[in-house]
Amino acid sequence: MPYQDIDDIREQKSAWPWIEHEYDPQKGAQYYEDYLGQLEYAADLGFDGVGVNEHHYNAYGLQPGPNITASNLVARTEDTTIAFFGNLPALRENPVRLAEELAMLDNISKGRIISGFPRGIPSEYFAYGIDMDESRSRFEEAWDLILKAWSTDKPFDWDGEHFQYEHVYIWPRPYQKPHPPLWMPAESEESLRFTAQNKVPTGLVFQPVDTISEKFDEYRQYAEEDYNWSPEDEHFSVMRAIYVAETMEKAREEAEPHLRKFYQTLTGGVHIGVAANMMGDQPFDPEKWDEYVENLHPHGDLAFNYEFEKFQEYGETIIGTPEYVIEKLEEQYEKVGGFGRIVGQFHFGDLPDWKARKNLKMYAEEVKPEVDKIGDVTP
Repeated sequence: MPYQDIDDIREQKSAWPWIEHEYDPQKGAQYYEDYLGQLEYAADLGFDGVGVNEHHYNAYGLQPGPNITASNLVARTEDTTIAFFGNLPALRENPVRLAEELAMLDNISKGRIISGFPRGIPSEYFAYGIDMDESRSRFEEAWDLILKAWSTDKPFDWDGEHFQYEHVYIWPRPYQKPHPPLWMPAESEESLRFTAQNKVPTGLVFQPVDTISEKFDEYRQYAEEDYNWSPEDEHFSVMRAIYVAETMEKAREEAEPHLRKFYQTLTGGVHIGVAANMMGDQPFDPEKWDEYVENLHPHGDLAFNYEFEKFQEYGETIIGTPEYVIEKLEEQYEKVGGFGRIVGQFHFGDLPDWKARKNLKMYAEEVKPEVDKIGDVTP
């Protein structure tokens, strides 16, 4: 859910909004109307689920409160899964409150919630003034606290490193037993081991298919060799930016400028802001632009120097005819050893509402029926 009206990153500005950008509430209200309408439309078209995420202090995503987004979507839909790809428990001052809100949503939706808990990227920790060095210990403690709050059958006290509570016993209890299904993106060895040890489904975003294959193999190795169980397709998800059109040429023509906006300006802008913070510059200093570019994270460098052909080759984007999209998803399924869920990014950058709806409709009618036949995939 990006704030679309933001200057080109090449003008030496950041997608972090305190850098020479002004928020227009009239435009913001329209963006929310469009984005929520697109997700509702996806549900009407028969998509199995719609996703919400969490980001702070930047134009990249207008979802600082994913539970608010989810509550709106629960009311707009009847039987569609509401999937949290990002609720960031390590940022919460009170993870018990997060457990309560998700349990409440699980009841209101009658068990349609998937609860994703990422550790979170550096920009979120900078925004909330939390030491990134504490991120893993805060995340794992908050994870354990939330799961205990969901599943315990009597009040308990909690005296942890980061959180302390007496007489924890949330009400309402989750609708799904013992709690909503979990999901966690994982890339580092620590995160891959954490997910494998806890038998939590995982996935990767913004990565070439070769990297995804390597990380999924690591997960399988840890699960089988260290934790004595064998993952199935359902334990893996891939996220791809997808655009479907009548011809390859039309697909590129309709999608490419908006992909460039997403990667170069929005994604690249966040990475520029992260680089500035990592170098101790807050606020961003335009005079140090070249230094920030030199210190970009590898994916930030790729995004900032976006090339359509390169991202298509990596498989991070799948832009083309229905036949092309089906073929590439089948190829990626085989390449990574199987996955059970496709997280489709059908809106990106400043893609207008009509293109997003056209994209969703073509995928639902001409791609999804064939994708449903690939292994155990849930698109």
